[in-house]
Amino acid sequence: MSSRDSQFTFVSEYDIDEYGCGLMSGERLRLIRELRVEDHAGQTLAVHAPGEVWVVLRGSSLAPSVVWLRQPNGKPHTWDDSEEIFSWFERISPDS
Repeated sequence: MSSRDSQFTFVSEYDIDEYGCGLMSGERLRLIRELRVEDHAGQTLAVHAPGEVWVVLRGSSLAPSVVWLRQPNGKPHTWDDSEEIFSWFERISPDS
């Protein structure tokens, strides 16, 4: 197995509804500052603007240290399951 292969876990089961950081699947989050997505060489792949709404997806016990999110374009994205996520996102009230 190459070192690149050892960095990734194939996930096929999504059995977590509540994350360690307190987020729940189905919650909506608003990005509060610009987020640049870069490749391993530092090349910018995408720029997400403040105000974008992302959705918390069900997580997997096969990768328990990440929060699964759906980006505004529908693509999945992972984030560390820690309080640090709240320095990038704010919860949107269900009433909004």
